[in-house]
Amino acid sequence: MTGTPGTTVTTDTTGRAVDPRATGGRVTSRAVAARALRVAGMGVVIVLALVAILTALRTELPRSPGVMSDALGPENGELIDGYLARASASLAGDDNDNNNNDDDDDNAADADAPRWALVTADRAWSVPEAAGMVRGLPRVSGLYVQVPVDGVAMPVSGVTLTEPTAGEAGREPAFERGLEQVMRRLDVGPSAADRATSDRATSDRAASDRAAAAAALTVARMREGEPAIVGLLARGTSAQLRAVAEQPGVRAVEALPADAVWEHFAVRPLQPQQVDAAVPLPDSAPVPPA
Repeated sequence: MTGTPGTTVTTDTTGRAVDPRATGGRVTSRAVAARALRVAGMGVVIVLALVAILTALRTELPRSPGVMSDALGPENGELIDGYLARASASLAGDDNDNNNNDDDDDNAADADAPRWALVTADRAWSVPEAAGMVRGLPRVSGLYVQVPVDGVAMPVSGVTLTEPTAGEAGREPAFERGLEQVMRRLDVGPSAADRATSDRATSDRAASDRAAAAAALTVARMREGEPAIVGLLARGTSAQLRAVAEQPGVRAVEALPADAVWEHFAVRPLQPQQVDAAVPLPDSAPVPPA
């Protein structure tokens, strides 16, 4: 409502206009209280909004299982000494990094949570050796195989393992099944389409023939019983994984954060022949016959 020029118009709690002259030119105490309540209400809304924003900023968003944000194994070109130190640090506790009690509680919970880890051999293991290295772990889900040959970049093959079936006392049968699966995969050889293609470049054909020869050699030596397990993908608590890392014959154990999701992280096995840096192995020597 609009008053005449020079006249102040106020309202009561119902929104009706009140002539100040009716109250002696003074605003009633009820109107003052209503205005104060409105101001206070706006202040509460603003404070709650700020609290919500700050809480959202402090909250760590969960990892998206569809993004390969994690990886196990050395990065391409990484110095091996640096990777071994990084792998060891992934098993260490964080209690000394922060004295906040809440953070300490979170670190203790993370330490007790199972974590995916890459267990790397210092040399190729036989099945009994590999099973003995991880006997104290609750789960082993991956196996990586390579038959080392000087001067030849032999293939590294991985396979997903099943858990031991009823009646199996240890992991040896599951590891044997994994090796058989690797050998079947490598023993397929070039496809009929590749053999029928005659217009490929000579270099491509030579590379394909060399890869086929290396795969055949791997299968032949594995069937002869040569140790070939160079890595295992396992799961356990930090304490369990540290116990594995302390065993003779284990080159490294690297663990992912506790929230890493199965099949949503990359694995780059460290090869026994990679001594100085994680670079491609020499591949200039002839491939021995299978």
